[in-house]
Amino acid sequence: MMQFPRSLVHGSGVPMTLDPGRVLVTFKEDQDLESVESLVKRANAALERIPEPKRGQARRPLQTINHTSRQFWVRVKGAAGAAALEKSLQDRLAWIGPVYKLDKTKGLDGLLCPLPNVLLIRPARPSDASSSEALGKVVSRFGLKEIPEKSRYLNGFSYFVVSDPSRHSAYEIREALLREKDLVADVRFENMPLLGDSTLVPSDTLYPQQWNIAQIQGPQGWDYATGSASIVVAILDDGVETGHPDLDCLPGINLSTMMPTGDPGGNHGTACAGIAAARLNNMLGVAGVGGGCKILPLRRVNSSDVEAATGINWAADNGAHVISMSFGRYAAGEGFGPTGWDFNIIDPAIEHAWNDQNVVLCAATGNENTGTVNRYPARHPLVIACGASDQVDNRKSPASPDGENWGSNWGQQVYEGITTGVSVVAPGVLIPTTDRQGASGYNTSGGAAGNYFMTFNGTSAATPHVSGLAALVLSEKPSLTNAQVRTVIEKTADKVGTVPYALQAGFPNGTRNQQMGYGRINVYRALKSVQKTFFKEWKDSIIDKLLVIEKAWHIDVPKGSRWKEKEQIEEVKGMLGFENPELIDPRILVEISARLERLEKEVFKGRAFIRKAERPEVRPRTRKRRK
Repeated sequence: MMQFPRSLVHGSGVPMTLDPGRVLVTFKEDQDLESVESLVKRANAALERIPEPKRGQARRPLQTINHTSRQFWVRVKGAAGAAALEKSLQDRLAWIGPVYKLDKTKGLDGLLCPLPNVLLIRPARPSDASSSEALGKVVSRFGLKEIPEKSRYLNGFSYFVVSDPSRHSAYEIREALLREKDLVADVRFENMPLLGDSTLVPSDTLYPQQWNIAQIQGPQGWDYATGSASIVVAILDDGVETGHPDLDCLPGINLSTMMPTGDPGGNHGTACAGIAAARLNNMLGVAGVGGGCKILPLRRVNSSDVEAATGINWAADNGAHVISMSFGRYAAGEGFGPTGWDFNIIDPAIEHAWNDQNVVLCAATGNENTGTVNRYPARHPLVIACGASDQVDNRKSPASPDGENWGSNWGQQVYEGITTGVSVVAPGVLIPTTDRQGASGYNTSGGAAGNYFMTFNGTSAATPHVSGLAALVLSEKPSLTNAQVRTVIEKTADKVGTVPYALQAGFPNGTRNQQMGYGRINVYRALKSVQKTFFKEWKDSIIDKLLVIEKAWHIDVPKGSRWKEKEQIEEVKGMLGFENPELIDPRILVEISARLERLEKEVFKGRAFIRKAERPEVRPRTRKRRK
């Protein structure tokens, strides 16, 4: 059994201490939970489970152990117990990794494994050929192999796996690489936290109506737009049931294998996808906010910081217009969990998606009912921080009438020098949505009845409402920037709830309240705002074109020679063929139609539009006499 360092420093700068009573076991092949539980029990070890609350203690918002199909968290009796487990598993085992606890973090929240088989290396001189060659020799000496499919999405870091972590772990190799200062600028771990990071709080009561869609005025908004198939919403989660009859999915990707499939490993992503974009008007199931849009599923497997960064970059570079992230973590020492990520790995991905690819990013604030901080990435200034509202349009809290004992975060903090907080809120309790088919998902009913789950919730549920609205706004006007989409959503939110709203420095899009942000989203008001802007631009453009044609009549031309003007008239007629003509002032339509009719009548006769006396003087050409 390999010896692991007693202490390490997390990428955030926070010290970590080895937990000798826990390990992360990685198998060579996929395993089911029951089989692994039996295997580790034989070695006098135990599979990690969430402890039941003590008598009189409230149950916390849903916590899940971050087991995957090959990686399992196990409790052992010190180093001897870990060695016995390794011996017991023998050929099934790929490697055993250590578990560390972040300082100033309580309970399971601060436990993570800096994976012993992965290193992220940033070259000191990436564009220098001789330096790259020398670095290549160094990494080869340590048995490191680059995975280019992952390096491509890590903003300057290269992703390397250790060929045999039982002989040389990432911890000792990292120390050696950091001594190569001429070749290596930075070396970081991929951090896999022990706790999952979804922001769902499950409920057992059925609520078979989509009250949430009515409350955000979805049906009224759908008179403007129901979503375009050319607009793509990425669901960065645990995958999506791509064959679900109520979801229109693109292939997606598995962020562990980088294979082109977003099929699910859990239930959470399918539920989020249904809220954002379940099909509309198909006589089936539920209706998503942006039901005409496409879904791009990205499956996170080990919920690491590297997977989050890779997922954001991959989605941004592969056609996503909106990225929905119903998850998040805290920084060590903030007093809340889950923690474990190195935010420095993810920040460049967010900046790339926003600055380079014009992507709208939405993330959940968290369910810890705190007004101190929000989870990351919701706290990032380039991300729309999505809080949850209840059925009576207040911030979701333990006192809400739904009976669910959790509250939506309403933190306000400085991140990257900018004060950030809740952007908007959206319904987050008792939400009907899609589920994995049959008995596979949250709803374990067999057959078609199991394809839907009626009580999804948390800021996990709120976030895809906002993502779906962002997709609708872009469907209506694809030329908008991500900043403009965010402005539309924030400026048109309803000032609901029992809290006061006021102007606040650093928050430019209207009155705001720390608990509710700019308010609860309103689909109708958002799309009406976009239409109003669109029609003003349309009117100004069409009037300008009419003026150009009218001005051309100041000059005589031979009969039948006004080909340019004829083309311009056809263009104007095409502009009149927009959808929803009833949404523009009819007086403007009457004026434009009258002017267009007169122009068309005169142009196709080759006549001048105004009287000859008003035309500018046109001098005839003079012939030169022959000598």
